[in-house]
Amino acid sequence: MNKGQVCLSGIKDNDMNKEPYNNRIRYVMAAATVATLCGPVVCRTDPAPSVSDVWGYRAVAVLAVLAMTAVCLGRRLPRLHWADGVVLFWWVAVSLNFLFLPSFPAAEVYGEATAMMVAYMSLRLIVPYCGRAFTRLWRIGLCLAGGYELWKGGMQLAGCETFRHHLFGVTGTFFNPGPYAVFVAVVLAVAVALWYRAVKDRTGYGRWGKAGIWSVGALTVVGIPVLVATWSRTAWLALAIAVACLLWHRHRRAVLAGVAVAAVAGVAVYFLKQGSADGRWLMTAVAGRAWTEAWLTGHGLGSYVHAYGEAQAAFFAARPGSPLAGVAGSPEFAFNGLLGVAVEQGLAGIVPALWLGVWSLAVLWRRGEVTAAGWLVLLVASQFSYPFALWPFRLMAAGWLAMAVSGAAGTVPGRWWKKAVALPPAVVAMVWIWDLSAGMAHQVAVYESFRRISGIQDAAFLDDYEEMYKDLYASPDFLFTFGKALQAVGRHNDSNAVLYQGTMVSCDPMFHVLIGNNYRALGAPAEAEKAYTKAFDMLPNRLYPLYRLMGLYQSVGRTDKARQTARRIVALKPKVDSPAVREMKAEAWQLINH
Repeated sequence: MNKGQVCLSGIKDNDMNKEPYNNRIRYVMAAATVATLCGPVVCRTDPAPSVSDVWGYRAVAVLAVLAMTAVCLGRRLPRLHWADGVVLFWWVAVSLNFLFLPSFPAAEVYGEATAMMVAYMSLRLIVPYCGRAFTRLWRIGLCLAGGYELWKGGMQLAGCETFRHHLFGVTGTFFNPGPYAVFVAVVLAVAVALWYRAVKDRTGYGRWGKAGIWSVGALTVVGIPVLVATWSRTAWLALAIAVACLLWHRHRRAVLAGVAVAAVAGVAVYFLKQGSADGRWLMTAVAGRAWTEAWLTGHGLGSYVHAYGEAQAAFFAARPGSPLAGVAGSPEFAFNGLLGVAVEQGLAGIVPALWLGVWSLAVLWRRGEVTAAGWLVLLVASQFSYPFALWPFRLMAAGWLAMAVSGAAGTVPGRWWKKAVALPPAVVAMVWIWDLSAGMAHQVAVYESFRRISGIQDAAFLDDYEEMYKDLYASPDFLFTFGKALQAVGRHNDSNAVLYQGTMVSCDPMFHVLIGNNYRALGAPAEAEKAYTKAFDMLPNRLYPLYRLMGLYQSVGRTDKARQTARRIVALKPKVDSPAVREMKAEAWQLINH
């Protein structure tokens, strides 16, 4: 053997010795990434502003750090793909929307959109470096997170742990059974896909393989009764669609029979919870109406609840006595993810959102990725619920999208100058997102201070409220409380300024009722009448706006209008009966018979 052969043999042996070490590094990196993506699911999730939002931003910052590590350690870098351009286009469109369209309180919404862009970019660097390690651990991470949530739900059903919604006994770590049921359905779909693949392949498994198969089987058996306890039709529909897609290739007759049975069951479930189903249909119709009013560019980032409230008021003003009035509500979230994007961003948002969702699902499904069943569940559920309004589901969506694009794009040699180009944006993104998390932490602290004093109606706290305003100007409950406190001390113009700000971030008609009260106190009955009428049109199953309108007519001597309004009060069937409702009806009867 000559000297050159000895050197070459030494290099090969050195590379072979390094490979197990590199594999361990990849698995450690993949484990850290999966833990970052799945961690927010098992933590307490609350509506914004809350600690869960702070941890969401910090999770993205951690992903940026992991991305920098992958760039430094990896020999190859991800190849750019046209889907990366679509994601970039979407983020630029959102940025332009935020800067130039009507100004709604949208800084937090834009911060979340930017964080998700950073999460996607980070995962595009991490996933190719980790390779199969990420795919394998992603399945395990979803199942482990699902097992924990099922344990929490089971303990709540058994009465061993407190649930987090006053009307439902199972919520997991979520504040509402709706998103909890969606996550349970996601995990069940992944577990069923893993079990189905194991049965279909019929290959020999070692001890750990058999343990994994029986574990996902147990996850499915335990998950079904928990899902039943959530009473979520959305989760069941999404899970049924995912299972049908899994079975379609080999069991088409069984799937078609299942569709027929599901159709009959769906009709029965509709009549069982008809009011809720009609309410969802109404929300979809109203949101669609809001979109058509600004179909190209949308109403502006952060505008959904305002645009929805305006569209619902116009809907019922044009349809007095509509039977749908009884199921109307004041939603805090868009119960159709695509329509929510369309209302705020128009075609510039809905086209990339729809394209990326469908394309990534198709890529993962064709590749045989078992977690694609969970991605399908999440996409279907987002058309009937609001999972993408919450950090856990956003992060999981970024994971699936990055997996699809990375698998389709491939990699290129990681030249030093390419790494030098990739590192600075990752550093800037990490610092930026960490700064956003610090800002959110401060906002959460201010909000907690507000909650401690919000139930105390004392003029002494007005100075505190004014100081809190700069941090909580997008919080509906703070704005309502602040406006009401200003009204109580006679500062009616200041109160209306705060309440009008509230109408930008909420579609609760009580903001307009308080505005009408302020106008009435200021001696402006015409403006008060418009505000009360607007409040009733927004939610025509509440008596209180009509009751205030009746009192306004009486105070200005318009007796005929007062009696006409009293008749409307008597004839109206409210959504919820109460002693206050009966008292208002009694006053209306008294005025009619006077």
